[in-house]
Amino acid sequence: MTAPDESPLLGRWRLLRADAALDFAPGVSMEFQQGGRLLYGFESGDHRQVLALWYRVEGDQLHTQSPVTDHETVAHFMIGEGGALILDFAGPRAWFLPEL
Repeated sequence: MTAPDESPLLGRWRLLRADAALDFAPGVSMEFQQGGRLLYGFESGDHRQVLALWYRVEGDQLHTQSPVTDHETVAHFMIGEGGALILDFAGPRAWFLPEL
């Protein structure tokens, strides 16, 4: 999976809040890199876990995939007020802020 380098998602984002239905782990962050690589981090007990994923953008859809499985997740996205990244998972939403 690859993404164009001009993706509006490039950079590091940290979770501000998410609807409870998404059940995000504490301390979620996402770092979108050129070439379609996504580093997804979260807190797990006393440790920080980081998963290396692939992503691509098609219009307003974000497609993510683990290189270990064939499972793909799709969410609509938009950049909202204050530059927040809003991910919509067919109803439940998550809001991320850019890390500068």
